[in-house]
Amino acid sequence: MSLTCKIGIHKWEGCTCSNCGETRDEHHTYTTDCGTCSKCGKVHDELHDWSKDCEKCSKCGKTLTDHHNWLTDCEKCSKCGKIRPNHHHFVNGICSICGQGTFVDERDGKTYKVIKIGSQIMMEENLAFKPVDGKFWSYDDNDANIFKYGYLYDWETAKTLAPKGWHLPTKAEWETLYKQLGGNASTAYEHAKVGGISGFNGVLGGWRYVHGEFNSVGASGYFWSKTDEGDDQAVFFKLGAYSKHAEMGKGKRGVGMSVRLFRD
Repeated sequence: MSLTCKIGIHKWEGCTCSNCGETRDEHHTYTTDCGTCSKCGKVHDELHDWSKDCEKCSKCGKTLTDHHNWLTDCEKCSKCGKIRPNHHHFVNGICSICGQGTFVDERDGKTYKVIKIGSQIMMEENLAFKPVDGKFWSYDDNDANIFKYGYLYDWETAKTLAPKGWHLPTKAEWETLYKQLGGNASTAYEHAKVGGISGFNGVLGGWRYVHGEFNSVGASGYFWSKTDEGDDQAVFFKLGAYSKHAEMGKGKRGVGMSVRLFRD
């Protein structure tokens, strides 16, 4: 190393000193490849932009292969949004790979969208099945609300509603979903809300007090579990638009809440 380099007076040619070979990061040139300096060859792969296409950098055009993520949707990359049609593998209406699809309830002919989050497959919509027996209500006793929010059911009725192949989720299954949604109250809410990236589509159907009053439609969503807590209480999963939190709770079994069914 020359004396001038030792005292900090380098002879720079772009990003490299021609005397000692030292490089200065702020003078790298990435004109042809965002990840490799065209002058000294230093690699900075994080400078590529794969947000529009996981296999082609939008800045330099460098290409990769097989970097898309088709795990949550076989036909749409969850990272860049690229579409590849006709890649689902449907079995009885549900994709055996990503879990997306539809389920037709043969009892009333209603079709529900289905989503897979982590290892669990669940309905993407609140249940709107009208049972012969039990306690259930449309919000504000207005049947026009059923289309968007489904019915509200008391806990005893909620336990009886699942068609073959489906079930009311346990507390443990809701807790597993909570972890898959991010594992903390604010992140889980953002992922689970309508339009959230998980696809849960958390419609906020409110709830009904034991004595008949309705509350919180559009502000909160309460979803029964089949796990009881004693003292006439059972566990539920809640989404709150004002707090922007997702959380577990417990409430009186006679309260009316929404139902999301999970696949067996």
